[in-house]
Amino acid sequence: MLHNLSTILPAIAHVAASCMLAAAPCALASEFHVAVSGNDSADGSAAHPLKTISAAAQKAMPGDTVTVHAGTYREWVKPPRGGNSEQNRITYAAAKGEAVVITGSEAPTGWKKISEGVWELTLPNTFFKEANPFDEQIYGSWYLSYGKPVLTGNVFLDGKPLPEAFDAGTPFRPGAQAVWYAKADGNGGPVLMNFEWVRPVGGKAMNSTQAAVEKGDQAIYKSATEFPYGYLKDGAVMHFDGLDFGAGTNTVEFQAATLAKGGTVEFRLGATDGELLGAAEVTNTGDWEKYAVFKVKLARKLSGKQNIRIVLKAPALKVDGVTVITAKFPTEIDPNSGRVEIAARPAVFFPATTGKDYITVRGFVLENAATNWASPSAFQPGLIGPRWSKGWIIEDNEIRNSRCSCVSLGRPTFGHTHHYQTLQVKVYPEAGGGQTEKQLVDYFKNASWTKNEAGFHLVRNNRIHDCGQAGIVGTSGSAFSVIEGNDIADIHRGQPFTGAETAGIKLHFAIDTVIRDNRIHRTNRGIWLDWGPQNAQVVGNLLYDNGGSGYAESDVFVEVAHGPALFANNIFLSSQSLVVASDGLAMAHNLVVGSFSGQGDKRHTYVYRPHDTVSVGKLAVAGGDWRWYNNILASGIDPDWRGGLPVTTSGNIFMGKGLATTPKADDSALDLPDTTAPKLVHKDDGDYLVFDTDESWRAARSRKLVTTQLLGKAVAPKQAFENADGSALRIDTDYFGKKRDASNPFPGPFEVPVSGEVRVWPKQ
Repeated sequence: MLHNLSTILPAIAHVAASCMLAAAPCALASEFHVAVSGNDSADGSAAHPLKTISAAAQKAMPGDTVTVHAGTYREWVKPPRGGNSEQNRITYAAAKGEAVVITGSEAPTGWKKISEGVWELTLPNTFFKEANPFDEQIYGSWYLSYGKPVLTGNVFLDGKPLPEAFDAGTPFRPGAQAVWYAKADGNGGPVLMNFEWVRPVGGKAMNSTQAAVEKGDQAIYKSATEFPYGYLKDGAVMHFDGLDFGAGTNTVEFQAATLAKGGTVEFRLGATDGELLGAAEVTNTGDWEKYAVFKVKLARKLSGKQNIRIVLKAPALKVDGVTVITAKFPTEIDPNSGRVEIAARPAVFFPATTGKDYITVRGFVLENAATNWASPSAFQPGLIGPRWSKGWIIEDNEIRNSRCSCVSLGRPTFGHTHHYQTLQVKVYPEAGGGQTEKQLVDYFKNASWTKNEAGFHLVRNNRIHDCGQAGIVGTSGSAFSVIEGNDIADIHRGQPFTGAETAGIKLHFAIDTVIRDNRIHRTNRGIWLDWGPQNAQVVGNLLYDNGGSGYAESDVFVEVAHGPALFANNIFLSSQSLVVASDGLAMAHNLVVGSFSGQGDKRHTYVYRPHDTVSVGKLAVAGGDWRWYNNILASGIDPDWRGGLPVTTSGNIFMGKGLATTPKADDSALDLPDTTAPKLVHKDDGDYLVFDTDESWRAARSRKLVTTQLLGKAVAPKQAFENADGSALRIDTDYFGKKRDASNPFPGPFEVPVSGEVRVWPKQ
């Protein structure tokens, strides 16, 4: 039952305060109902539901539930508040047994037939409220489109995204597949350009690492010594103090890059609103990181060292601008029939600001977001995500059709933390970024952050698919989280762009993160743990059909890490199973069918206090310090080991011919060169592994139960392999959760030998 808040406000304040102190459920918790037939001026009761989830979000307080009834809701839900504890969270849930879709797309009519199968839709730019995805390009550090101006927008036919074309004539070509092409009267999105250096003719150059910037991503990686300012916005200000004009000149050169329409670069003396010395126009250079030199004539000569402010201005927008989408559909399709939709919003369920803690999102179909690139050095958008909050539960949803990332647990604003980052003279926090200057400086210099700011999430039992960049992405914000029971598929397949942040799960600084019991398939990289996954656990996952032709495209890639990190009871079936450019890893009871390689990395990465987000230094990655216990290695391919630290092996089985002896340093290994490698069979009720193991394998070798004591400590951080709460770990259950024989556990992920077929997904 709902309550009249105006008459009981003092009581609510008293009870809410009590709930916060006691961490107990709030006695006045309410349930707000939402239905497509509702009205946002209603009270939200079951009899008088609200029409939009956003209206219910404005009403929901800690302890409340928003129940959404069957239908399609075209909105971006931006929860204005969260709960105040695990016990007093705000829950958004689909009504039991009802199909609820929250979508970032619209289904406009007004398509006009141009020729056979080719249709055109013209929309005013005002049709798009938050941003125009058919004007905004994808951009970001470690993003590559090779000069193609890929848009965040998408056109969907029967719920499936169509390919984007980059030539207006493509839809009209004979035999053309279903594609779309868009042109908008806009600037190409919110960012204007990248900026590298400025040099008075006859004077001395200054680069971005010698200056400071407002309204930008601070720096992007170009080389080990070069860090241009990244993706500067309208109104961005660069502070070049002490720019040396030498004996005197009125000509200045600078270097910039853009794939958008660029903008005006103003040179001002001493202050943002200081004397306007001159201006130049930056035009499209052919790519976001294809730099060109531009010149500007100043109104007068300057000499000696001067404090210069460089201010960026966006090109003027066309009044009453329009967006035109041209699409080729199968000849029988009329796009006005409701089968065609277009992306219209950059997110579906994502707060507008940080710090919206303890929110549950359950039971929805969440789809069709025009997300931009989620770079680890900047704000990481997603179709759904907590935006640098803590304690979210995202469960039992289908999450699909995000242009870049589906679930984001990552950064709220800029913040490089890599070994090559040089801290600028001053850091200017981004407005609305949710972090102070002190916090950003600590992140820049030390890769440290405040532990209770973010993380501690639970992402479970979701079906996540058709995400252009990543199924789940997150820098730092995934720490202390559990990602379990998810089915992640069709990630970064057939995209017109690529980059270094693409995977089923891509996490940086995954401290005490647990990834377990997931199925990950048809991705370029299944699980990619990057830069400091300290005490991460990857347990009981099924990975197959992952990889491609690129570097480290495999089931698992662990990059620039010191561990400890545990991989146990996993089934790795792709042709390239494991690529390790790290040290401090333990592999126990895995089935590895593809190739596996390990090496060091000359870069330095951070070591943290155990179970904390405060770094205590950074070290080069030597490679090695790997422990291989009780695995079944069935690749039949020579392993590639190039680590600088020792490798410990015991109780492993090697199947197939031609295996090297290097990883089998002790006599506990068992060679089975004539044993048939396992294969996966897909059936209507799940995935089955066809595999024969034998009880004699147990008797042939004595094996130890894998425990914290057996594994010891990772060399670099001097931290034990243990659980997130600091307790000792024991690999005393198998892939299915069955108890292992502690006196002599069976090798591989199954404690009970199997013969023939065994269903591995869904787990029995």
